[in-house]
Amino acid sequence: MHVTKALKSWRSAVVAVLCLSPFALAATPALAAGDRYVNLHQCVYTNGTFLYDNELATTPNTAFNTGTNIADTRDTAPRCGPAASGWVVDAANTAVQPLDRVRGRFLNLHQCVYTNGNFLYTNLLATTPNSPFNTGTNLSYTADSSAGCGPAVSGWTVDAANTAVQSLDLAARRFLNLHQCVYTNGKFLYTNTLATTPNIPFNTGTNVSDTRDTTVRCGPAGGGWKLDGVNSSVQSLDLGTP
Repeated sequence: MHVTKALKSWRSAVVAVLCLSPFALAATPALAAGDRYVNLHQCVYTNGTFLYDNELATTPNTAFNTGTNIADTRDTAPRCGPAASGWVVDAANTAVQPLDRVRGRFLNLHQCVYTNGNFLYTNLLATTPNSPFNTGTNLSYTADSSAGCGPAVSGWTVDAANTAVQSLDLAARRFLNLHQCVYTNGKFLYTNTLATTPNIPFNTGTNVSDTRDTTVRCGPAGGGWKLDGVNSSVQSLDLGTP
């Protein structure tokens, strides 16, 4: 009972402050109702040959699923499944990024894809211990128009065709639908979360909507690649009533 009253008071206070500020009327935060933090968990696994990146809690391959959620509490440690035989968590590239909906309107998802000439590595977060590979993902009052990517380290370069930013207005619609499409070429996996990369045949259905997506939407791929269905999924996060 006391927790419920505290949450109601906190949300009422946010609304009251916004009503007093002309700037705030123009820059409405993402939190109109619902939980405060979008907690993006990124779990990266290695089999000793290549890396596999998963962002979602909902793939059919449950042993690799993450703790991505929306909540009134800020997650401080990544939650990752135990993986399957032959795979382990790659801690340097694994992290959680909590995004505070009181502090902005646009979820700017920056996807930085790197190549070492042998395989691709996808990073979505700004918070991994492997900081040269971190991205510009943030929640802001402005929509980002270009991807911010770390410089990587020797032997790695940004793979521009699969690198992009997608800005999602969390104040406009009820559901954040995160689509993850994982592709295989028979040698390694490539993970894409965005609908906006230059490599259009690999793009996803990630969006904000007043309806909950229940089926993952993935591009048809090409050039010897095909969809890896067991690692592809959609996760719909309920933002509350705009």
